[in-house]
Parts: sequence; C-alpha cells; structure tokens
Amino acid sequence: MRSKNYAVILFVFVSIFTIFIFSLNASSIDPYSPNSPSAPTGTISFNINDTPTTIDSRLLGTNSPAWINPTKFSDSTFRTRATATGMTLNRFPGGSWSNAYDWLACERGGAGIDGDAVCWWTWAGRPTDFIDFAQATGGEVMYTINQNGTSKEAAALVAFFNGSVSDDTVIGVDVRGRDWLLVSDWAKLRRDNGNPDPLYVKYWEIGNETYGGNSGKDCFDWGWENDVWTCDGTEYVNGIDSGANRKEGFIEFRNAMRAVDSSIMVGAVGVTPQDGWTNWGNEVIAAAGDVMDFYIIHQYAFWSQPANYQEALAQPQTAWEPIMTDVENSFDNHAGGRRVPIAITEHNLFSFQDNDNGQWMKQAVNMLFMADSIGQMMEHGFAMGNQWNLANGLAGNGTDYGLLNVDSYARNPQYYVFPLWAGFGSQMLPVASSYDAATTLSVYAGKLDATTAVVLAINKTGSNQTADIQIDGVGQISGGTASVAQATSLDSQSVTFNGVSDPADDLSDAPPMTITGGSNPLAYTFAPYSVTLLQLQLGDQLSVDDVMVTEGDSNATFTVTLSPSSLNTVTVDYAISNGTATAGNDYTAVSSTLTFNPGQTTKTISVPIIDDTTFEAYETFTLALSNANNANIADTTGLGGILDDDATDWVYLPAILK
Repeated sequence: MRSKNYAVILFVFVSIFTIFIFSLNASSIDPYSPNSPSAPTGTISFNINDTPTTIDSRLLGTNSPAWINPTKFSDSTFRTRATATGMTLNRFPGGSWSNAYDWLACERGGAGIDGDAVCWWTWAGRPTDFIDFAQATGGEVMYTINQNGTSKEAAALVAFFNGSVSDDTVIGVDVRGRDWLLVSDWAKLRRDNGNPDPLYVKYWEIGNETYGGNSGKDCFDWGWENDVWTCDGTEYVNGIDSGANRKEGFIEFRNAMRAVDSSIMVGAVGVTPQDGWTNWGNEVIAAAGDVMDFYIIHQYAFWSQPANYQEALAQPQTAWEPIMTDVENSFDNHAGGRRVPIAITEHNLFSFQDNDNGQWMKQAVNMLFMADSIGQMMEHGFAMGNQWNLANGLAGNGTDYGLLNVDSYARNPQYYVFPLWAGFGSQMLPVASSYDAATTLSVYAGKLDATTAVVLAINKTGSNQTADIQIDGVGQISGGTASVAQATSLDSQSVTFNGVSDPADDLSDAPPMTITGGSNPLAYTFAPYSVTLLQLQLGDQLSVDDVMVTEGDSNATFTVTLSPSSLNTVTVDYAISNGTATAGNDYTAVSSTLTFNPGQTTKTISVPIIDDTTFEAYETFTLALSNANNANIADTTGLGGILDDDATDWVYLPAILK
C-alpha cells in the first residue's frame, strides 16, 4: 500500500493579544540557554546506575523505493542528506512494487529479456543502483523479494548481492524450468556492473503486504496488492499447486536463499492484530513460527484524518505496547512461545496518502508523532523500524510520505527526528516524568557512555515546558549540549534545526548548543512544538589509576579520584581479580567500599603483595570499581603489575661431546 485543515475562529482582538503573548513566551526563554529558565512546570528523573535496556540500532531505518530512479540515487545532495539522517537500515525496492519487481530484467535494463522476464519500470532503480546508494550512505540493507518469482530466482539475487565470483555453488533449475546457474554467475554480473565486492544484504522479506491481495484465497476484491496469489497465511508459508504452476511458499524461498548464504535472515509477512485480515497473522505464525528469522508488521496510525492534531500526537503512547503483546501472545499460542525479532518495515502517520488531504505528513505534527513512535518502538522491544519512506513524491493532494522531497531534496519536518534519535545512543533507562506523555511532554532517558546521560523530549504543546531534570547516582550535571528541531505551529511545513532554517546538506552548520551545568537537578526549558536531544555531562566522575610495584614492596597502592569534588557523599565498591597473578600466591585479595565525604577528591586502596624467592615473569591483577552512588564511574578498572625481584643463578654447562 502507499502508493481539512480546521480553522479556529477568534475575535480579532483576542487573536492579536494571543499572538502577542505567545511571542513573549516563545522569546523569553532561549531553548539553547537553559541556565535562565522560568519556574519549572514539571520534573524528569532517572538513575544513571539503573540497568539499561539495549536499543536496537536497526530501528532508525527507512525505505528507498526503486522509483527514486538512478539519477536521483546517484545525486550528491540526495546522498549527503540521506547520510545525515543517521539511518541504520534501508529497505529496497519499495512497497507494492516489490511484488512485481523482476530484479534480473531490471538489472539488465529492459523488458522481455530472458523469456518471460519483464521489467515494468525500465527507468527505475536497478539492484546495482541500490548497491551504490547503500555503500554511499551507510547502514544495513533489507530487500523485499517478489514472491511471484521463484525461490531459485530469489537465491540468484542473494548470490548477486552477497556471492563471491569464485563460488561455484549450484543454484539450479526452478519449478518453471529455468536454470539459475551458479552463485559465481550472478556475482560476476554484479562485478561487471561496477561492484566487485559483495554488498552483503543480511535481511530479506518474502513479499510485501501479501494479505492485501485481490486475487486468491481469502482475498478481497478491493485489495491493493494486484500481484498476490493468496491471502491465506498457511498458503503463503507452504505454497500452492504443483509443477510449472507451482506458487512457492515462504519456506521454499527461505531454504533456497539460505542455501546460497546461510547467514542471512529471512522474515515472514505478518499483520496486526494477528486475527485480522481473516486470521492471517495467526496462520503465518502457526505455519512458519519455528523457522522464520523475524516477523514483519506494517503500522500506519490512521486510515483517514483524525479529528484533531492532539489525537494524532497521543496515538504512539497507546499503540505500540498492545502490538507487541498481541504478537507475543500469538507466538505463545501457535509457535510454542518462541521469540523472534519483530520488524516494523513500514510505518508513518497515514496508510493511504490520498486521505491525507490536510498534508499532515509534511507538517510538524508528523515530526512530533514520528519521534514518539520511534521512542515507543525502542521502549517496547521492537527490533527493526523502517519509516515509509526516504523520498516518495507528492500525491495528488500535495502530501508526501518522504523525509525528503524526491525532486528538490528539501527536508520535511520528520527528517530531523532521525539525526536526533541517532545521537541518543544504545542504552535506554527507566525514566519518571510528571508530564502527561500523551498530551504535553513525552520523555526518554538513557546513557550514551560512561560520562554522558541523554534525554530526548517531545513537547506537544505551544508553550515552553521547563523541567527540573534530576539524575540520581551522580552529584552534578556539569554541562552538555542541546540539539533541537522546532516549529512555530503544528501545521508548519518548515522547522528550524538548532536555530537554522535550512542547514547544510550534512547539517554541519547547525551544531548543538552548549549547556552550562553545575547543578543537579538541572532546569531546562523545552521549546514549544519541539523535539530536543540533551547530551548531559555527568560532573562527578570516579576513576582509578594503574600501579606497578616490585615484588619486594609491601603494597600496591591504587588512587581513586573523584572529579570534581561533590557536595554529596559518594560511595563506590571495589574488588580485586586475578590476571596472570593469583590471589594467595602473589597478592592478598581485598574488597570493600570507599566513601568520599563532601569535598574529598581522592582515596587510596592498598593491596598487600606477597614476596617469595621464586623467579617469576611479570604478572598482573585488576582492581574493579562498581556500584557507585552519587557519582559516575568513568574508568572502571585499574591494572596492577608485579615485577619479580628474585635473581636467577645461571650455570654454564658446556656441551658434552660424544
């Protein structure tokens, strides 16, 4: 699938007064200078030492449909702007086209080549264009197989992308009598078209929205997938018919493709809810739940325009947890409780762009909606997410799915969600917020590295929201940076990124703004209609040095440093572990807790060294810090080294000649 604004009538005087007051509010607090905020409207708190949830980097994905065409795929501006999103997973060749895209005919650039092979869109992107674009923009690649072809044809495509020119593995003859030769034949075609090295496509889908067909068992005549042969989940997995009329199922495709490259992951088309579309999801999971490598869902929030912007902004907070629960229940009931990665390979605000007559997908409302959707996918354990799409083209009503305008490469507001989330990192922490996440401020917190906490907040209101941000487990927030995408209204089709209205292609002229800290909690003002990423430096840092001693020394003394001094009491545990040196033979193990009273910056730990008369090589052991309270551990381990002090009496024994 993919292929009325509301006016508020006000008295003139009230309108002018409201605009004047909003202007004062919007300008009274610089969102990049949070050291002079207004009175806090709420609180945000989290503990830096809580166990984090690992975020799957593949959630920052998009789709690059073949209709972008080779000229655009190779354009330097388009490539630079695509790269600057920070996208991590790119899906080809795009939506419903995937069910009719003949990869070999399109790669060779013509129709009617090789018997019945037909490329319906000779002007569109070829697999070679996908390779070139993926190599230029980075990230991993996902490909959607045309299930109307054959499993051997799909295996040859795996060979084209992933194969070696020296691999003589036989692919063989398909159910229609066509010989798909050797892996090396397709690797050589890739080489001859300019790419000697494999791209390595790891993720593969078998079909696109197969349940939406209009011809076959359980299909509806109004289905949008014209080239689908069944809408029955069991048939999709197992195939139908025989001989030359055989329509191969998911399992046959997966087996043939993995015979070429056993490391690839092959996903099965799913749906939500699982009993929807005539029970499609449950049928697929029952038939393929024990073999599929991941499970695919497309999630579009609305079929038609909701009543108001607020309904759209509230939707992510209630949608994603039930989707995951529904899928897991089906795997429990039909696949023995197995768990596989859940991939949302298409998502956006509207499923049918012709119903987006208000052009919401080009407005700031979609930026806020998209930011919250990605955050909710992260929070609820989804493995992959591909926004639909990188560049689409305008619909007849003027709306656009794309992050970029396919002709001008202008950035739509939702574009900026991706570089902001890309700066969040891979560790999400539990966060408590006094704000209503559905209507006011949705907040996500995490740890970028040992010395940096992150907060991503989405302000869904037209007012400044000043929060006291409390990070437990550290003394101070010493400073940091703020990156902000902000609109003047929800219906605005333009936003500023770090105060710049049209940044450079690589965003280099819109750097994050500096935050001056020195307190905890830190008061920060989130601008109206904005997505903000804070990267906060944790001021109280614990570190431990390395020590080298001679065996005759009585102790190895480590110094633990707290920088800067804290107004709070700081504690940290320590313990010793063996390296090549062993406790009881070379040193005496110690473990305890250090306490830094307010104002103290250094503590020492003495490890007794055991002297002996045996000649030994240089030996090591490790001191590890853990469980810090009111500070963050910047350097978790200190290395202890022991040099031997025992001389060796070497005796020269001349060789005995015989």
